[in-house]
Amino acid sequence: MAQCLTVDGVTVHVDGTGEEVIMMIHGWPYDRSLWDAQVAAFAPTYRCVRFSFPSQRGKGSHTLDEVTKLYADTVMAVSDGRPVILMLSDWGCVFGYQFALRYPELVSRVIGVGIGGSSQLTYRASLDWTTRLRLAFAQRRLSAATSSSREARAACARLQLPHVITWLRASHPTAGALPFKLRWPMLYIYGKRKPFSFHTRTFEAAVQSKPDSRVIAFRSGHWVMREQPEAFNSAVKGWLQGA
Repeated sequence: MAQCLTVDGVTVHVDGTGEEVIMMIHGWPYDRSLWDAQVAAFAPTYRCVRFSFPSQRGKGSHTLDEVTKLYADTVMAVSDGRPVILMLSDWGCVFGYQFALRYPELVSRVIGVGIGGSSQLTYRASLDWTTRLRLAFAQRRLSAATSSSREARAACARLQLPHVITWLRASHPTAGALPFKLRWPMLYIYGKRKPFSFHTRTFEAAVQSKPDSRVIAFRSGHWVMREQPEAFNSAVKGWLQGA
């Protein structure tokens, strides 16, 4: 049965009794239920920590400092400051990477799904003109669908795109963001069945070149953990056992 505690006003759910902690951070437009299949698979051997972060419901309502502090305070609360494994998706990657860069002593390994560690400017510079047009079109489609959460979710499902395209199209990088540096073993997973990827080839090569790090591409859309949960869980377990 899940335990619940409150950290900085956010309800944190803890499943499992293992010694190592996996902190699962979702992205827009989902909540903590994004990780249901992963909690079922990993709770027998790990403690799975997750929460529905309110900034996903009110875009721009929290600063990067506030978000990363919440993550740090959660790690302190659930593992007494011992480093945890991060499992990140979509906007969770954006915030999770920044947390790991700011608090490297609190992170042991990182599993990123769908969004690479490239900066906005680096990512945008890597796009060809056809991809830039598709990105602009996708942004319009998503913006037109944001009148309700249900409509926005349906638009994302059709386009297989994360809301992070708003971040990628911003004029300036996220305020206070640190440049990405791979300081921990990393597993990066992404789905190939979407209009374009949200990482650069340089980022993928950098992950592949590091000891104990790996990149896995699935024949799926953006939300691999939902579309192919068994294969996703098997890949993550195999990597964790070997990393």
